[in-house]
Amino acid sequence: MPVHTADVVQRTTTVRGHDGLRLAATEVVPGDPRRTALLLHGEGADRDQGGFYARLAGELAQLGVATLRVDLPGHGDSEGTQAELSLSGLLNVISAATAHLREHVADGPATLVATGLTGGVSAGYAARRGAEVAKVVLFNPLIDYQEHFADTNPAWSGGFLDAEAGRALLADGHLRVSDTFVVGRAMLNEVFWLQPRGVLPVVTAPTLVVHGAGPTGVPVSSSRTAVEALTCPSRLVEIAPPFDAHWQAPAIRVTTEWLLAEH
Repeated sequence: MPVHTADVVQRTTTVRGHDGLRLAATEVVPGDPRRTALLLHGEGADRDQGGFYARLAGELAQLGVATLRVDLPGHGDSEGTQAELSLSGLLNVISAATAHLREHVADGPATLVATGLTGGVSAGYAARRGAEVAKVVLFNPLIDYQEHFADTNPAWSGGFLDAEAGRALLADGHLRVSDTFVVGRAMLNEVFWLQPRGVLPVVTAPTLVVHGAGPTGVPVSSSRTAVEALTCPSRLVEIAPPFDAHWQAPAIRVTTEWLLAEH
């Protein structure tokens, strides 16, 4: 049943992926929404992003911004497996979810809000589909997929997976990256060819990068050089550790200010 709070309606829904997967999602819609935003969680999390996205969606709704937050394939309550996940598949998740927003919530371009793994593909989507993207907000964005998954991984050398890891990938169909996330062969092959950093100068949507929005394995230098590469209106906000619950308030504040500002 929908949950009504003042003029805000929260409801669970399903986003139909281009490949037929059913992706679990939550809509938070104020009466007569002024803007829309798609919230994309990080690797190994779910659509609430540890409670941060639920809180952010509530704050945005009070400002007239409708949100849709989606469980990625193989995450949360969505269909699919993490091992099947690919970077191009993530681009299709964004495409399907923004189409859902336009059809079921409000027409017009949406703001893309992404964390970690989905940060780079969100920037890439904004570069390719600029007419569909109003603004971009990236929390601890993973931009350099090859460096993250291969170059700094001791199982890789010179762009080749070592024999032991290769046997594990063949046997299991994936390699474990963390306690909550695995990657399969499709993504491991893509990281050498899909480089979001190369398209950053093409992004036209005003882009906010927030680094230190919770614990992160992405170095702050990555976010700094990403903002330097952008030619659109942009801003980098760095939140200093320790990353306890208090990081959420400043992250939400700068996000709401960015979404409502005229650029």
